[in-house]
Amino acid sequence: MKNITNCKGNFVDMRQLKICSLLFILLLTGCQTSNEDHQVNPVDSTIEIKEHDGTMSTVYSHASILDQKVAITFNGLADMETMQKLLKALDQSNMKATFFVEGMRIAQDPDLVKDILARGHEVENGTLTFPEMADLSYEETYKEIFLANEVFKEQLGYSPKYVRSRSGDSTDNMRLATKTLNMKGVVESSINPKDRNMQSAEEIMDYIHRFINSGSIIHLNTYINPAVIDVIPLLSQYGKEKGYVFTTLTEVLDEQYIAKPLEEIEGYDAIKINPDYQNVKPNIFYRKNTTKKEISLSFDDWASEERIKEILDILDKYHVKSTFFLIGKGVEKDPQLARLIVNRGHEVASHSYNHLDVTTMTPEELQEDVVMAHKALTYALQEKPLLYFRPNKGVINEESAKIIAATGVTSIAMYDIASFDWNLELSAQDIYNRVISRAAPGKVIVMHILDGTKTVEVLPSIIEKLQKDGYSFSKMSTWIEEDSNKKVN
Repeated sequence: MKNITNCKGNFVDMRQLKICSLLFILLLTGCQTSNEDHQVNPVDSTIEIKEHDGTMSTVYSHASILDQKVAITFNGLADMETMQKLLKALDQSNMKATFFVEGMRIAQDPDLVKDILARGHEVENGTLTFPEMADLSYEETYKEIFLANEVFKEQLGYSPKYVRSRSGDSTDNMRLATKTLNMKGVVESSINPKDRNMQSAEEIMDYIHRFINSGSIIHLNTYINPAVIDVIPLLSQYGKEKGYVFTTLTEVLDEQYIAKPLEEIEGYDAIKINPDYQNVKPNIFYRKNTTKKEISLSFDDWASEERIKEILDILDKYHVKSTFFLIGKGVEKDPQLARLIVNRGHEVASHSYNHLDVTTMTPEELQEDVVMAHKALTYALQEKPLLYFRPNKGVINEESAKIIAATGVTSIAMYDIASFDWNLELSAQDIYNRVISRAAPGKVIVMHILDGTKTVEVLPSIIEKLQKDGYSFSKMSTWIEEDSNKKVN
């Protein structure tokens, strides 16, 4: 094949020449990210399009990790002055980020992009011409991503792993193309403040604060709202206060602990639909029959990462291990929090999937709910949870107990001290009095991991009082297994 020199004076083959020529034509159009919206026609090229086999790459919008790391990502490149201000703010905050940059802009400003990389940030594929991807065909999508990859290799010397669209949304064609191109996948976000609405830095930060947790992926733009520069020191200060580290997408995604699909986890099918429940004898456990000063502290429901960690920190401080009954629907959204509870030495069981009154559900609805909750917990933990079930509000009857037990639930784990800490009308002292006045050997206390309640305020005083009175704390599984062994013997 005949070689000629390219626009940098290097020898290239004809395939490289086509790409270089295409980029030159597009450069003449002045295509680049800017403060103004622009319309770019889909890339027209004679490159060979590889057919897909129907499999799609992963969409990354959140990472299931246990450390308090958050990915900060930017779309596009602003003008040079704005970019230097942004990079300076990131340097001053010792913060690393991921930039999704279109291939055309890399071809225009390779030195700027190399500077970004030299500062410890990473640069990933923002498509070639930064179009809206929703209406592009597979062939058009493939070209946008493929040609951008070629620019990366030519100008930066590496192939990108991820791609993101201008809007931050994925399409099936993007997933098909990235899979065909052996890329890791398409990146969306879990926090997109939509800074194109021209909010202030404080307003953008308030939005982030509402949704942030470990593994979040924040989507900002470099070229629309200059307030994003002032967001950086606010993020840095928030990170110092709450323990978050803001870093690159790769560093966050590389720490994901979820490795196995549900079907590969032992015990994923331990809970099953079983319509033959009439003769089932459920084990309903309320308390341990003992005179020893031991008590069990359990928690129901679901909450934000901040609230869950507050409760876990209190339990750590007093060396108390507990049993958490979690709502499956909540666990699905933030699975890493369920795993965090187990990693901190506690145990996890089901509090249903939809948190409905089990006595009002049909047998089919109830069993389906129990199965869904088990699958959500199993996937989140990457191991089988306790096969216990606690009904919403502690409401159960004989028939619903049979229906639940028929699925494979070994114990319906109840309680006999309701703290009522979910009731916002009660004061911390009211909650304290309810628990302490009812405390006795072998009893099970239920409290709640709910945002906005007084649980965190009152929990230390409850634990301190019970420990002062000589009580030790037990996980429910210890008591339930002891009870089961007695019945077998």
